[in-house]
Amino acid sequence: MRSYGSTSTLRSVYQMTVGIWVLSILLVAEFVMAPINLWTGRTMVNFTKFTGYGPQIARLGFAPVKLLAAVLVAVGLAARFAGVAGAALTSAICVVYLVRLTGRGRRDRAGIIGFVIFGLWAVALLILQLAR
Repeated sequence: MRSYGSTSTLRSVYQMTVGIWVLSILLVAEFVMAPINLWTGRTMVNFTKFTGYGPQIARLGFAPVKLLAAVLVAVGLAARFAGVAGAALTSAICVVYLVRLTGRGRRDRAGIIGFVIFGLWAVALLILQLAR
């Protein structure tokens, strides 16, 4: 005999797991491609426009950190601590971009919208990973 509330608990766990997977896949896709695009120079113009930092900072600083964030988020599908770390790192990266985008001459609507969306995904993943 099933105890009262067990179905809703199971449904909540399922919904949380689906949320973690969907957000993780979206963030991994973005944060794996972003470093590749920085290393190849494909998005370097936008990076320097959005942040005011030079190409060397992008290639040696941001690109490896973004890749690390993607790896942590991916590993976080199996290991909660890595997921928490990856979501926190991804959130921090988005905050850095958004702060830099507030600078004079760097306000770009597409950049702001993009990093707000990525940041919201990262914060939602962080909340779900912490609640897991």
